[in-house]
Amino acid sequence: MKRVIHILSLSVSSLMLMSPGIHAQDLQQPWFGLPLPPAFVSHTLPALTGDRQPVPASVPPGEDRYPELRGPRIREDLEAIVAFSHESRRVQEIGSGQLWGRITGFPSSANTVDWSVAQFRAAGIKDVRVQEFTQDADSRFWTPLSWEVRVIGDDRFGRGSSDVVLETAMPQSPSEIDGILRAPVVYVGGGGAAAALLADVEGKIAIQHITPQAHLVFERDPAVPRARDLFRRGAVAVVNIIDQPGNERALDLSNCGGPCFNVGGRDGAFLEEVMNQAAMAGTLSGLQMQLQLRSERHTGLTARNGLAIIPGSHPAHADEVIVINAHVDAWFDGAGDNGDGLAVQTALARYFARPEHRPERTLVFLASAGHHTPGLHGPRQFVRMNPALADNTVVALNIEHVAQRNFTPARSQFPDGYREYVADSVEAPIVAGVSNSAPFINELFREGVQRYGVNFVSEASAMASGEGGGFTPLGVAVVTTMQAPPLYHTSGEVLEAISTPGLERMARFLAWFITQLDQAEGQQLNP
Repeated sequence: MKRVIHILSLSVSSLMLMSPGIHAQDLQQPWFGLPLPPAFVSHTLPALTGDRQPVPASVPPGEDRYPELRGPRIREDLEAIVAFSHESRRVQEIGSGQLWGRITGFPSSANTVDWSVAQFRAAGIKDVRVQEFTQDADSRFWTPLSWEVRVIGDDRFGRGSSDVVLETAMPQSPSEIDGILRAPVVYVGGGGAAAALLADVEGKIAIQHITPQAHLVFERDPAVPRARDLFRRGAVAVVNIIDQPGNERALDLSNCGGPCFNVGGRDGAFLEEVMNQAAMAGTLSGLQMQLQLRSERHTGLTARNGLAIIPGSHPAHADEVIVINAHVDAWFDGAGDNGDGLAVQTALARYFARPEHRPERTLVFLASAGHHTPGLHGPRQFVRMNPALADNTVVALNIEHVAQRNFTPARSQFPDGYREYVADSVEAPIVAGVSNSAPFINELFREGVQRYGVNFVSEASAMASGEGGGFTPLGVAVVTTMQAPPLYHTSGEVLEAISTPGLERMARFLAWFITQLDQAEGQQLNP
């Protein structure tokens, strides 16, 4: 026994000489004495809001009537919308309930459309329709049913190091694993091909680090090709550390070329620090992870759109149509994408249903099935199923995540040093996309900043989102209002992330904006 202790002592001493960052006491504690990542908690904001509330909505003189445009009233609708997501998780609509939302092709989405239709009818709109359709025959919808990402414990990483499950792990479409995948890990960072080439990834799980500049959609172009290259060089899986607020699940990257998982910020910080410590201790080659995944591909799904039509009053323009679209589908709670947009749309339908606000042109409020499920694209189906309305459309307005608070990294409040995100007094920046760059429409956005204080970005854009893309074949102005905040497509996009004054700000702006579109000449809308 004495000899064994002596050998261990020499080993530790040698290790300390080779690796100044490793101390003997670190190896007497699990995982080098590092704090374990926190447990995943659903329906919880992964950031701080503090005591300072967002700037109150700016209401121009004479526009303070109409309770349907007030923030607290719109928030009531938002809460009702998010409740459909909570129910999706409660009943485990998708597999084990690790993924939930308002998912097109499933009851959660259909129930949300039915709710929207009920609101349209309650507002007094007489022409309200539900239109059902079936998934395109060649489309497949991949959903993960259950999964696990586990860091394998070993005394080489500190005495008593037991397995750690990274609970924020989120498989990305269309990952597949046959049984259990267990392999050593290798860190490739986020430096692109030049850095990755230095790592031997053959037969290993490659760990990428991704720090989104806003929401994760902007990282698709660099991150997915990097992952595909790692698979071509022999990696058996890719794990993306998503450096975002707190510890949340993120669903956005797809088609990585093999089994691909995202992990949340604090789970990722733990994994990186374990790799750092293991490298200094000379034991990194022994660090392994184990991945499991059950998934399913769906065909033959059905979905529905909800329509409310307010006929135009002007003899010369009544046949012309302005479509006001908001999609109902969402990943996770989806309070921002697109609960807030749908709630604002509902407020606008109530506003324009009032006789004193009857439009000159026909308004079509489209509660769209959405665009997350392949083969069930709401706007495309609207165009296909309503040729007369589609052919007479002069503008399509898409309202998509518009009132989320602005969150920025501020300071560390965690023992592991992970940076905290905190809300400021405004909403996250909103892109105003005008597909045909019509000067008249772009000028309305500039004026809207002054009238209502909406936080539109200062640069004009021709952007149309995946939802708005369904209207582009019409060849008319497609107008998109969309935020790009860090909580997009994550489990952290909960009610507390949404600004109540922001809901009112956007609803009042859009009521004015639609009125201006309604009264404009056709040449101004589509020059």
